[in-house]
Amino acid sequence: MLDARRGARKEFDKPGTDSADLVVDGGRAEEAVGAGALSVGVPGDKSVSHRALLAALLPGAPAVLTVRHANPGGAVRALLPAMRALGVDVAADGGTLTVRRGALPVPQQAREHPDVTAWPAGVPYVETGGSSAAARLLIGVLAGSGTAAVVDGDEVLRHRPMDWLIDPLAELGADIAYLGDDGCLPVWVKGPVCRPGRTVELRVGSAQARSGVLLAVAAAGLPATVRHPVRSRDHTERMLAAFGGVLEEGDGELVWGGTAFEVPEVIEVPADPSLAAYPVAAHLLWGDGGTLRVPGVCLNPTRTGFFEVLRRGGADIAYEYEAGRGPRGGEPVGTVVVRGGLDGVESVRVDEPALLHALIDEVPLLAVVAARLPGTSWLGCAQELRFKETDRLTTTARMAGAFGARVEVAADGLTVRGGAPLRAGVVPGFEDHRIAMAAATLAGCLPGRTTVRGGACHRTSFPDFADVQRAVGARIAKDPV
Repeated sequence: MLDARRGARKEFDKPGTDSADLVVDGGRAEEAVGAGALSVGVPGDKSVSHRALLAALLPGAPAVLTVRHANPGGAVRALLPAMRALGVDVAADGGTLTVRRGALPVPQQAREHPDVTAWPAGVPYVETGGSSAAARLLIGVLAGSGTAAVVDGDEVLRHRPMDWLIDPLAELGADIAYLGDDGCLPVWVKGPVCRPGRTVELRVGSAQARSGVLLAVAAAGLPATVRHPVRSRDHTERMLAAFGGVLEEGDGELVWGGTAFEVPEVIEVPADPSLAAYPVAAHLLWGDGGTLRVPGVCLNPTRTGFFEVLRRGGADIAYEYEAGRGPRGGEPVGTVVVRGGLDGVESVRVDEPALLHALIDEVPLLAVVAARLPGTSWLGCAQELRFKETDRLTTTARMAGAFGARVEVAADGLTVRGGAPLRAGVVPGFEDHRIAMAAATLAGCLPGRTTVRGGACHRTSFPDFADVQRAVGARIAKDPV
């Protein structure tokens, strides 16, 4: 089913014009060279922010929930109008989100879809933009709470797979109908999960599938067993456990006890390790000495794969865990400390599914770092990347190739043959925030000027990407308005 829709997705061959370019001049700013120790902060974790917001829709949630240090990017912002469409008011003040249940009327107006002749009458319409996490996790919460709604997304999201979440929810009794193409948005959540004690098998290792099912059974108060093929990010499990939920983990499976839990009035979101990876990579690529510190980062081992792969290769990356306080939202937190550069690192290798999932968002960045190493690197177990905002295996190879890198695409990964001379120039960002930020990070260590087409799409996850990179010495032009 997935392969059949490949032609309908947004064409990655054509770099879009939906956002402004990023212009990067190579070389580190003089004030950062030899500065000794630099410290830079990054925004809150995108995945934890999504889950913290959706906690307001769970049973046992307070009337007013405050989420602190939430990620300010477009992917999280996509959830705000969706929640308002369900009658939940969300007020934003910087990185603080205040969520009030039942504070708004529920609108029921849907936009048109060429393949839908009639929308269901009297059903709230919930639109999640291009955020797959917002859509999938919200479907799980709605199916668990028994809240009828139509969930939709933009044209790109409408062609991304939803069946590997909808199918296990249906096994648990949920009544969910596709209103357009089978397996894709828009979907109509009509009835709740209602079969206790069932065991469901997930077809993919995506944390969004597992989290959607867990949020459904947690919202419904139903015991269930969820079997999964690979260990991936476990923010939902940690959050529910921090709320007092009973969850047992075994080899390849999770058992949710169906017991009550209590959502606190305040949830603190740690800094995003996937975003911390960009200043860390820039510091390593320059390799001009000194120490970089990134404080307050989520050090959940299902998210630190980028750092771990480079540590295995010989890079000097260490963690300083916070003392004297408990984890934030169930997440371990600390400072990432980076010293020196990539001297002595020959190549990197990813050939374990769990390791790949611990760095799945950083594959484009790891590929461009590998292009600067002398040896041949392999980034495998990554077939899921073909179904992100773009086919990230292909777009990563094309972006890196525009610099002169030698990157070969396989069915499930990338071979990066290091040692090729790299050059600045005009490179595609493919309107994919991970591709664009990886390109801009590599450009900072190359002589000359690089223009990343559509590079300002970084606002999806990292609105202040350019500011943070400048803080560690990058010479990136200000984003056009």
